[in-house]
Amino acid sequence: MNQKTSRIKLICWAMAGAILLGHALYAAESGVSSPDGRITAALVFDETAGAVTYSVKSGWVTIIESSPMGMITDMADFTHGMSLKSVTTENVDETYQLPVGKRSTYVNRANELALLLGKNGTDMRFRFRVYNDGIAFSYAVNGTGPIAISGETSAFRLPATGPVTYWGQNHPNNYGYETMLGRINGNRMSIPVLAELEDQDHFVFLAQAASYGTYIIPNFKRDGRQFNVSFPMDQDGPVKTTLPFQSPWRVAILSPKNPGKIVESVMLENLNPPTEPDLINADWLKAGRASWDYLAGDRDNPQVWIDFVADMGWEYHLVDARFENRFDVPAATKYAREKGVEIIGWGYTPDLNTREKAEQVLTHYKQWGLRGAKLDFFDHHPFVENKRTNDFEDTQASLQMRDTFMEIAAKLHLVLEFHGCTLPTGERRRYPNFITAEGIAGMEKRNPKASNEMTIPYVRNIMGPASFTVVNFSRSLGSLAYQMGQSVVYEAGIQIYAERHDRLRAFAGVDFLKKLPAAWDDIHFVDGYPESHAIFARRKGNDWFVGGITDQARDARVPLDFLKPNTTYQAKIYKDGAAKADLVIEDKTVTREDILALPMLQNGGFAVYLKPVQ
Repeated sequence: MNQKTSRIKLICWAMAGAILLGHALYAAESGVSSPDGRITAALVFDETAGAVTYSVKSGWVTIIESSPMGMITDMADFTHGMSLKSVTTENVDETYQLPVGKRSTYVNRANELALLLGKNGTDMRFRFRVYNDGIAFSYAVNGTGPIAISGETSAFRLPATGPVTYWGQNHPNNYGYETMLGRINGNRMSIPVLAELEDQDHFVFLAQAASYGTYIIPNFKRDGRQFNVSFPMDQDGPVKTTLPFQSPWRVAILSPKNPGKIVESVMLENLNPPTEPDLINADWLKAGRASWDYLAGDRDNPQVWIDFVADMGWEYHLVDARFENRFDVPAATKYAREKGVEIIGWGYTPDLNTREKAEQVLTHYKQWGLRGAKLDFFDHHPFVENKRTNDFEDTQASLQMRDTFMEIAAKLHLVLEFHGCTLPTGERRRYPNFITAEGIAGMEKRNPKASNEMTIPYVRNIMGPASFTVVNFSRSLGSLAYQMGQSVVYEAGIQIYAERHDRLRAFAGVDFLKKLPAAWDDIHFVDGYPESHAIFARRKGNDWFVGGITDQARDARVPLDFLKPNTTYQAKIYKDGAAKADLVIEDKTVTREDILALPMLQNGGFAVYLKPVQ
């Protein structure tokens, strides 16, 4: 192999490192592999075109065929005509803790290969990581001064052979007025997209991680089975930022046979920057359960709500639109603190559309004694003059506003729920006060669809905390046991309950809702399929909670092999009865050798609380 070769394969073990001699590269033909060796990526530099492509295998199966990489900037067009300057490798191996999420301890372990490419006197680093559950790549430019980015050639090309099914949202996404999730087949799709490759016996989740105001959240223009990264329709001109520049990560999470590894993955958090120093182990920052007065009513009576939250052992009460006109807010927050309860107040983003206004309003919330803010309507003139309706929430201007809110709220010790917003992409690692978000057709939505609610666990919730606002007996499409199952299956840093206090007090499943946490130590995928059903187990301390939801009636089988060996557990089971309004409660002693058999109605479900007794 020499510098006259028209195609130079950059295939090297990330653990062993690249061998660079002059302009020639020598490497074993094995690929940049995941730490466990199961996923391998090959990067190819075409010397004639000066361009880079990549491909990915899971075991012996090709999951991503040769796909382009590249970014177009005003400093240089880094899609072709480049020269290869160096190849470096790095091992990523770190462990960190977060107070929110599907786990409390996060292990970030990957192998990274970086190509330094030059053009017109400017260098760009193409960074490519391989994890045990997928791959990710990004672009970085060092230096100082401004840079403008007008597009990418980044793409994911799925295999050409065999049937494929896609789930997600066709684009535009209209966040704030969410369309339902489900099967899609359009030429333009919102991020993320879940694909099932039948011949390859794999699920693939295509997404972006670490989205901040230095860039945008793209969508996909689909050309057959190639998913091309495309800028938001409402983005005005190029992205303008400053050096040094690090793009978000393009992500593909791989899961053989079923979507389990996608459900359990924490790749999005791992690809984000470390937690801001002032937020590490911050004692004021906590996940929690919240009552909510918007759908439930009784909005002028905060004391009753606060008493209810205290009796439930929950952490928060959320007061919604124009709450400040309905009662004495400082008096309510004082009463709440005496009861060990915090109040979160609704906010309208046009009232915060400059940094100065955001500082003023959120400081006012802090002075009132509020612990957080639900900031709504990101599409209503935020930081720009004209309202947009397609995908404004994905633009740089919208992400810049979100960054501003996270920074100010962190300084003021306020937790945040974003509403009428774009999706999270793992930012809770850097800003764990960004505790939950909408970007979901939830309980507020009229005429709910089971296909949407059965897709949420496999698409929307993979991106991060999802504010569905669970449990409302009259609005939900599902049985009582289904609604309890949703409260386990759907993960949110603040799990907001939509039913009124008196109805919840009288609910036969109220003890389960008292015990159910909002932040978890572990997650285990039990069974499920997009649009069909989901059965997940989550652990807090030594206790396990299992939730199941289904579209069609089925007999669920729940192996308890995730429990500790040589330990007996007391199981409290909440399951469907003969009709949706019937809730059957059963007590049972079990071990990890047992399998629970739980019949589920159409739009039915179950919830199980497992506590060790020895």
